[in-house]
Amino acid sequence: MTSIKEVCQGRFDGEFTISLQLLASLLVSGALIAGMGYNMPSYSDFDTDNNGKITQAEFENAQQARMKKQAEAGKMMRNAVNAPTFKDMDTNNDGVMDASEFSDHQQEQKAQMGQRNGM
Repeated sequence: MTSIKEVCQGRFDGEFTISLQLLASLLVSGALIAGMGYNMPSYSDFDTDNNGKITQAEFENAQQARMKKQAEAGKMMRNAVNAPTFKDMDTNNDGVMDASEFSDHQQEQKAQMGQRNGM
C-alpha cells in the first residue's frame, strides 16, 4: 500500500505523480465548494406545513429565519440583497411553489455559482 507521503513525493509505482501543490489545490477547491452554498436548504425547510406546496408566507418566513441564523453564526451576508424572491421561484405564477420549481431554481443557482467561481 502506498502512503500519502509517497504519493505526494511522486512515488506511486512510477505510473502516477502528484505534487503537493496539486493536492493542496484539490483540498482547497473542495473546501470552497463546501462553503459556497452547496449546502442549500431543502424543500422541506420551506414547506413548513408539509402539504407539498410552499406559499409566499412560508417562503418568506423560512428565508428570514435562515438569514437570521446565518447572521448569528457570523456568516457574511454580502449577497442577501440578491436573495431570490418568491416570484422569482414561482415560475408558473400559480401562487405556490412546488418541488419542481424549487429544485429547478436550486440547480440554476448552483450553475451560476460554479460559473462565477470558475468551476
